[in-house]
Amino acid sequence: MTNRKIILYYAASHGGILMRKDFVSWFESSYPSGSVRSMDTELRQMVAAGILERTGYGQFRLCPDLKPPYIPAVSPEMKTLFSGIQERYPYADFCIWQARSISSFMQHVPSIDVMILETDRSAAEAVYEDAREMAGERMVLLRPTEKEYRLYASGTPSLLVKDLISEAPVIRVDGVTTASLEKILVDITIAPEFEFVRGAELYTIYENADQMYRIGKKAMLRYATRRGKKDEIEKLIKSTMP
Repeated sequence: MTNRKIILYYAASHGGILMRKDFVSWFESSYPSGSVRSMDTELRQMVAAGILERTGYGQFRLCPDLKPPYIPAVSPEMKTLFSGIQERYPYADFCIWQARSISSFMQHVPSIDVMILETDRSAAEAVYEDAREMAGERMVLLRPTEKEYRLYASGTPSLLVKDLISEAPVIRVDGVTTASLEKILVDITIAPEFEFVRGAELYTIYENADQMYRIGKKAMLRYATRRGKKDEIEKLIKSTMP
């Protein structure tokens, strides 16, 4: 994650306010190899660019007319599962997120309790076996097809273990690697478990997401290209994100 994104995510998660003293303390604990000097440089550049306003000594806020970045919620269950799996597989990459993340963008909100855990393809089967022990009463499926998801997990709390696409746009929140809004929008367009949002609802989600949050369209298209769906995603962006 770039310095600018780190600053934006921190400010957005603190009501649009950044107190340098508190931010530096958080940054040093979250990114021990990071450079505070480079962050100070970035803060000055963001003020000059009109992204941040200086409100006092060491005090900043996001400009009021700037759409905030999307900060997904990380539930205690997500954090526990992520930490447990990561401890067993310290050299694998992981991303965990919840299907209910899209609820605030939908017109017709279904009852969904689906958690998605993505990891390296080579580790997915082993992670799946461990996840079955750690997921409690959730139905755990490995790379389910649309039919398998509908038969075994639809309507019940579930955990889907899937392959993590390389260079997927993920973010770090509260020590957990989770999906960015760019990744979520691409995935719900493609993944079989999101068949229920196809059609007009998908356009509504894209439109509402764009109105509420700042979205990196280039990041979306890069990820869509990795998933072999660039043309489809590009058409959706042009139709819903002026």
